[in-house]
Amino acid sequence: MKKALVAVLVCVASTFAAWDYFPVIGEDKGEAKIAYYQGRQGGRNGWGSNEFKIRYSPMSSLEVMSRFHSGENHVLGARYQIMPSVSAGLDIGLPLPASVWIFTPNAQFSMTLTDALLLGTTAELIIPTEDQGGYTDVMYFKVGAEVDLTMGQNIAWAKLDLRSGFGEDSNKAKASDTGKGLRISPAIGYTANVGNLALGTSLGFDFGEKSGNDPHNTYIGVDAAIKF
Repeated sequence: MKKALVAVLVCVASTFAAWDYFPVIGEDKGEAKIAYYQGRQGGRNGWGSNEFKIRYSPMSSLEVMSRFHSGENHVLGARYQIMPSVSAGLDIGLPLPASVWIFTPNAQFSMTLTDALLLGTTAELIIPTEDQGGYTDVMYFKVGAEVDLTMGQNIAWAKLDLRSGFGEDSNKAKASDTGKGLRISPAIGYTANVGNLALGTSLGFDFGEKSGNDPHNTYIGVDAAIKF
């Protein structure tokens, strides 16, 4: 039973939308992904960002990752598959470009709902350190869930993320008073797979007055990934 579950999860995980909601990839396998996002908040000027990430499994049940996202610190991470449905890991945001380290312990739970549906969930705690100017931001907590629908070689997916800062920063300012409160982020997307190449598109929203999303933020994304 466990071996069958592992086989199903690993197979589906090779094509899912989000890497950190599902089991680690198989031993000696890897994937590289590039994405671009374009967004707009109300009638204000739009924004764009890009992302590149790569992951590899050097041994059974272990996955390492590197991620570059414009405007964010370079991240290195590792996850370990504790059991077929549960994994845990740690991401480390290097002090590049910002002069602060960011530590993010995380955990995932996945399960098959039907032959075509897979559920993935994640929870993480984001812990920043003091920067060169002596400022320390609040900590953040994030939970999320994604459902993937397999249609032949392709995947349609929907997810919902909740993220919020909590406590006070080193200036005694509360997260909810400084635009770092609750953010609610639903999204949908589609991924087409041809051999070892995957092409995807997505539509998402950010809601939450206390997270600076009033009116809400809307974004679209396109991505391409190659498995090796």
